[in-house]
Amino acid sequence: MKARRADPAVSRVIRRFGPAIGLRRPRRAATMRPMLRPTQESSPGPAARLFRIGAILALTAVGTAAADVRLDPLFSDNAVLQRMRPIPVEGRTGPNEKVTVVFGDVSASGRAGADGRFSVALPAMSHSWTPRALEVRSDTGVARAENILVGEVWFCSGQSNMEWTVDASGESAKAKEIASSLPIRSFKAPHRTANAPAETVPGEWRMASAQTVGGFTAVGFWFGVDLAKALGGQVPVGLVDVSWGGTRIEPWIPLDEMARSDFADRAAALSQAISAAKSTGADERAKAQAEEDARFARERDAWWDKALADDPGRRGAWSAPQKSADFPGGWRSATLPAYFPALDPALGGFDGTVWFTREFEVTRSLAAKPLTLELPAIDDCDRVWIDGSAIAGTVMDWSTPRRYTVPAMPEGVHRIAICVADMSGQGGFAQGAMRFVDPVTGKSIDLAGEWNWRQGGGVPRVPIPARRDLMREPGTEPHEPAAIYNAMVAPCIRFPARGTIWYQGESNAGEPDAYEKLLPLLIRSWRAKSGNPDLAWGVVQLAAFMPFVEAEPAQGGWALLRRAQERGVKAAGNAGLAPAIDLGDAGDIHPRRKREVGERLAAWARATVYGEQGLAWRGPEAVRVERENGSFVRVRFSDAQGLRATAGTPGGFALAGADGKFVWANATIMDEGRDGIVLSAPGVDDPVEVVYAWQNNPERANVVNAAGLPIVPFRKKVER
Repeated sequence: MKARRADPAVSRVIRRFGPAIGLRRPRRAATMRPMLRPTQESSPGPAARLFRIGAILALTAVGTAAADVRLDPLFSDNAVLQRMRPIPVEGRTGPNEKVTVVFGDVSASGRAGADGRFSVALPAMSHSWTPRALEVRSDTGVARAENILVGEVWFCSGQSNMEWTVDASGESAKAKEIASSLPIRSFKAPHRTANAPAETVPGEWRMASAQTVGGFTAVGFWFGVDLAKALGGQVPVGLVDVSWGGTRIEPWIPLDEMARSDFADRAAALSQAISAAKSTGADERAKAQAEEDARFARERDAWWDKALADDPGRRGAWSAPQKSADFPGGWRSATLPAYFPALDPALGGFDGTVWFTREFEVTRSLAAKPLTLELPAIDDCDRVWIDGSAIAGTVMDWSTPRRYTVPAMPEGVHRIAICVADMSGQGGFAQGAMRFVDPVTGKSIDLAGEWNWRQGGGVPRVPIPARRDLMREPGTEPHEPAAIYNAMVAPCIRFPARGTIWYQGESNAGEPDAYEKLLPLLIRSWRAKSGNPDLAWGVVQLAAFMPFVEAEPAQGGWALLRRAQERGVKAAGNAGLAPAIDLGDAGDIHPRRKREVGERLAAWARATVYGEQGLAWRGPEAVRVERENGSFVRVRFSDAQGLRATAGTPGGFALAGADGKFVWANATIMDEGRDGIVLSAPGVDDPVEVVYAWQNNPERANVVNAAGLPIVPFRKKVER
């Protein structure tokens, strides 16, 4: 976006005071800044010119400040506008100013509100690959965006599997090879939170090319590729990427919509907390935070006392090991900083305490001065002693370098001891400085290098204290309801779009019952906020993940979340489910096969949103389960033409009798699926229930239809 401004306030100042200070009124011209010139009769030096310019700025500041004209970031260079929909062009200018929007040979006018915000709607237009400029004019200036196209716009949202980039996915070389051949552009919103809807979110549009596409959402890009090809390569595709890895579904839902749902209690509690925080003065909040910090410090110290009560290090007085009978013989040496496995490979899976100690010398120049002890981040908890006296400690902060104030020490040799408690995963010291430093002179004592260490006890079974951040405004944490919607989606939601593709659920995988209600709530709320009740939604069903468990044909877990996604999509209407159970990776929650995911979403959109005939996009869905010939069960499906096993015999089915114990079933596909699949399982003579792909990682599930789409996971009772 390029801004041009002719400032009337400056012009008024120059008309009134120009003759006195040797300046003329600027000529009207299509320039970006007013022209300030000395008169022909006067040739002042640099100092005088600076003085005169300063006088003008000072006088201007006293009067009414001139308004700039700004377009919202979505209306910037290289944008794609949605075809066949009125386009509300939005931005900010001076209060109540008339605003004219010009786009090629189309124009519209309106007036800014008292706050300077404007929204002027251009009429609906057909698609165009011809670049045009978008220009907004008001009384105080002009804003302009270049190279604007009209086509199809889609939101791309969710957590990390939607945010996952082309560069980090499979087939990135192919993506870069074709990127420039199709009119695909992407706008990426940065990660932000807020507890009230924001006006704008920063970002810029990027045209797909070999140089840029590596940073595009991979699922979104491949969705755009397939859609653009299906539309003949003549309809530009714009991807508005509002995604954030690791996020739950609740922060994507507007708070007022949540307040009218089954989750009204959560919305009300957060709203009350936000209101209470706003009514609390800064001094009062600072006082409360100081009291909270003092409480946490007491509980932190008490935690360490309880955590080490039965630890060998406490019993052996390892905080002052030089007094122990087995020092240094009972200790081993290692070079720090390092994580536990570098000390001994046997510690690779160890969770618990490891003690460290070494001597250091305080020179005369550093004696009798308070020093700062600098340590790298320590995973997870640490407590420090000097000469046997506890100095400081941290509980459950594995990412922050330590900075502890140390009382003055006399000249001579001293000993430091550190107990590190690892609660899970990898423990120890990250890379970084280890030293005492004089904060005034910068002189230091290096502590990196050789230390003695000794393994302590297991994970302390003591409740971990937590520090509350009372200075933080409620509703601004990424996990809180509406926090991401407010900052990232609210500024975009009125930007006309055809629909949304959504890949999320991993972070809510333990709450399928709630998710079944939250997903349609999310969809309905975005439709309401966008003003488009027909906003289409394509949802990716979670891919396979975690080790395959042969002994558990009916695990639940992620299978329950997949069912919640299926039910939520049906409840929302005008939405589709793209299967991905066959595209996962047992060892990686971020499977690299993003092209297939994007293409399956595109197939849904092409068939249901754009009306393409004869395109299969649904996986086979079990519609009826019947008892047949004693112990046999027949499952009938929709969208089952050409059913086949991708390898070997059909698998992934299990039957259970009245005892509820599931047994892997033998499956026979009848007449390419037209007559369903017949199942039987050894030892299950009276089957009452059947499951398919009902595991976190349904490795055995291998049945697809003629389009290569897998059967939708299901769990159903057998009809009598």
